[in-house]
Amino acid sequence: METTKRTASVSIHNNTSKPVVGISLIHKYSDVYKHRKEWGAIPAGDSSQDSLQVEYNTGFFTTGRDWWFISWYSQDMKTLYYSNPQNFRGAFDAFEKGVSGDAIAYAGTLLSPISIVTGGVLALPAALAAGAAAKSTTDALFSSEDTSGFKQHILRDEDAGKTTEIVINEDQTITFKSQSGNSETVYTSRTAPGR
Repeated sequence: METTKRTASVSIHNNTSKPVVGISLIHKYSDVYKHRKEWGAIPAGDSSQDSLQVEYNTGFFTTGRDWWFISWYSQDMKTLYYSNPQNFRGAFDAFEKGVSGDAIAYAGTLLSPISIVTGGVLALPAALAAGAAAKSTTDALFSSEDTSGFKQHILRDEDAGKTTEIVINEDQTITFKSQSGNSETVYTSRTAPGR
């Protein structure tokens, strides 16, 4: 069996009691493919309206692995949450180098407790600010080839053309749900840069 390039969709589900904003997701298939997406906000109990399309390879001669990193903010932009598998030190180092406190502070001024409206739609300035903060948060991680701090969750043949759901849970866990199986990691938090 030879190597086959495949694609799948990835969505985020907020299985917590509070909205999450400034969400950023990075997928790396070893050093072959890199993908990222930002979302402005996902209300409590809701899922992202659109998904990230990712590429990966399957087949006997494939050696690549799928690596994932997700981060988000509390609604007031004062707390940064991020996936935290045991190899998290590299991700923390990249945060220290790459996160713009100015972008987070600006987004925080636009995101008041009433900013999230019915259906999870933010007012346009707040949505743009949250997206910019999310992108700023993970720029250094996306640019790097390193996968320290990333969760491994392998996509298989049967995941092609399907949606993998990443679930942010209330108990500080993150569940990756794919057709081929589930995996889990934990997340942690810290004071947002610039706050």
